[in-house]
Order: sequence, then C-alpha cells, then structure tokens
Amino acid sequence: MAVIFAALLAGQALAQDYGAIDVVDEVRNSVVSIDINSLAVNYATLDMSTQSLLTRQITGVVYTENGYILTDSNSIDDGIYINVRFEDGHEYEGEFIGADLQYGVGVIKIDPDPDHDLKPIKMRGELYNSDIGSLPYEQGEPVLAIGYSGGYGGTVTSGIISAIRTFRNSRKILIPNMIQADCPINVGNEGCPLFNDKGEVIAFHDIQGGGGGLQRISFFSPAWIIKRVADEIIANHESERPANSEDVVWHPWLGIQPYAGSQGASGLRAQSDDLKMFFGMPDQYWDVGILLNDVWREGPAAEYGLRRMDWLMTVTVVNQDANTGEDTVKTPYQLIKTVQQLEVLVSTAERGDIFIFGVLRNGNMFDVEVTIGQHPAATAYLPDASSDLTRSDLARMTEYF
Repeated sequence: MAVIFAALLAGQALAQDYGAIDVVDEVRNSVVSIDINSLAVNYATLDMSTQSLLTRQITGVVYTENGYILTDSNSIDDGIYINVRFEDGHEYEGEFIGADLQYGVGVIKIDPDPDHDLKPIKMRGELYNSDIGSLPYEQGEPVLAIGYSGGYGGTVTSGIISAIRTFRNSRKILIPNMIQADCPINVGNEGCPLFNDKGEVIAFHDIQGGGGGLQRISFFSPAWIIKRVADEIIANHESERPANSEDVVWHPWLGIQPYAGSQGASGLRAQSDDLKMFFGMPDQYWDVGILLNDVWREGPAAEYGLRRMDWLMTVTVVNQDANTGEDTVKTPYQLIKTVQQLEVLVSTAERGDIFIFGVLRNGNMFDVEVTIGQHPAATAYLPDASSDLTRSDLARMTEYF
C-alpha cells in the first residue's frame, strides 16, 4: 500500500513539476467531444426498416479559428450525423470534410457562433531535420493526453515518452518516430492529442496496447504527419478539387522493400571476405548501405532503374522547382546507415523531390536519380471517393516504402 501511495505522490510531483495544471487550463476548450451517429443494420434479417441509430464518441481538437476540427478517421467516414461538443457547453453540427485512412486523419467542419472565439491547438508540426534524432520531442519527456474518456470531458492522463520508434500504425503504414507513451487511454479517447509541457500537441493517439499487461502502452503518430495531411485535406475542400483526385493527400513513395536484416552490410551477420567479394563491396562501404530485397514493379524506384539486390549506399535529396526547373539541395550527400534513416527521408519528401542514390551493383558504383512518387494506396477519402486497390494489393504494399 505504501508503495502504491508513493507512486501516486511521484506522479503528482511529476505533473506539478512541468506545469500540467497550466497546460490543462490553456487547452481545455481546444479539445472537443465528437458524437458520430450512424445507422446500424440488422444483418440477420437485412430489414432496413428496423435500423437503429448507433452513436460512437471520440475525441477531436480545434485546428483552425474558422471551425476545422481534427479527429480519428476510422470513426467518422460512415457517420450520417456528427455533433461536436465543447467543454464550455457550445454544441454544433459537424460536416464531414474528408479523411485519410492511411494516416488516420479525419477532418470535420463546424460553423461557430459569432460570439464563440475558437482557440486552435498549438502544434509542433514542423518537419524535423533529416539527421536522425533531431526531433521536437525526446525519450523520457513528460506528456499529457487529454480527451473524453467514457464521455467525461476534460479527462487528463499523464505519463512519459517511453520510447520513440519506427512502427506500423493501425492501418499497417510504417511511420518513423512514432511515440510510445504510458498514458492510460480509455474508450472515447481515440485520436486524442498528446501535449508536451508547453501546451503544444506533439502527436495524436493511434494504437492502444492491450492484454498481457500492456494496457498502458499507447502509440501516437507524430504531429508533423497529421498536420501535413490535414492541411492537404482542407486545401482540397476549399479549392473544390474532385473527390477522386489522386493528389488530394500526398503519400510519398519509392516502392522499395529493404532486406529485413540490412542495416549496413553488417546486418547480414556474415562479415566474410567471400560475402564482400560476392557483392563486390569496397572495404570503406562495409558498414553502410541497405540491400533491396524487392522493388515494386510499378513504383518510382523500378521506373528509374533500381533493381532487386541493389545496395543503396549514399543519398542526396534535391527538390526541383516546377516553374523554374532549378534544383535546391534539401538533404546534402550522406551515407545510408540504417533503413530508418531512409524511411524518414521518404516520409518527409515533397512533390518534385529527387533522390540521388549511390548504388552498388555487381561491384560497380554509380548514381541513380529517382523522382519520388505518390503511393498507389493513397486513400484520402473525401465524401463519395473510392479506390480500385484490392485487399491483397494493400496487404503487400505495407512492406514497401
């Protein structure tokens, strides 16, 4: 009992040390409850006349002063009526604007009352430096999750960033530098924001661990990804682009599948002269490079000449201006030391980015330039949008980036 009490005191001290009370007070009216009402069909009889109204409750955040709300995409795309509630008592009907199922971002629009000044969240949504580790958060940092657990508004749970890892989100998309935190996340808190001690959102809830004592393990998608996707959905809505546009949300993709053990050639666990000779690998490159296990046949990498069993040793990223054709170096020449390093560069790539790879093939080193492309499974679902990809296609694509 004494141990439990001591732990509680430690948690309270932690919260006080980094100003949790101030953070909660600042953001309480930026976090909202969203009721999603949809029709539940009796599938036993398929009797449409006996449909009932099914209500789900999730958490959202105020994104802009003119009424855009961010939330979890998995719960809003089939709603027939959306209600957004603020802790101060304001309620509004919400309009479903769009959602991206790969990154789990949903956007709702409300029309606030003239005398209701919305307070958007502050988001650490900048793209971090390509040098691994240069992130707007770090392991051990205290964090707060705020949402509507079980329908109770302003529910706050605290914890720390337990780990930062490349992880597959709930849609099986590989996300670099996801946050693993030990904040308890309950029903209704899906999609809730994760705040740092400055009251800034650094991530959004994505996956909840469960079973085997893992109930307090949660994974959060970085805010910079959510911000980029949300901005594109909103821009599409305001420009009235077609709902089936492939460019609604940008999902950068090379279409490569690295060898599972490749983290430098040493990842092959066989540092032998014979293996070096087999690949024709110079000694100075032995501890760098990733080996391509496969190349998606219709992806950008294949189009520009990369092949299975190529070694990607170095990379430079430049961006070509669509109007002037001039190249700007975004990522200077660097050795590729890990798969994660390249995943970060790909996930932060912009339209028009060109990846210049130093490739080792059959003992020869040469450059291959690959213009980044749009992921074929870029399912940015606006109302009435659809995708022709099969489940088999989607399942296979999760192993490529």
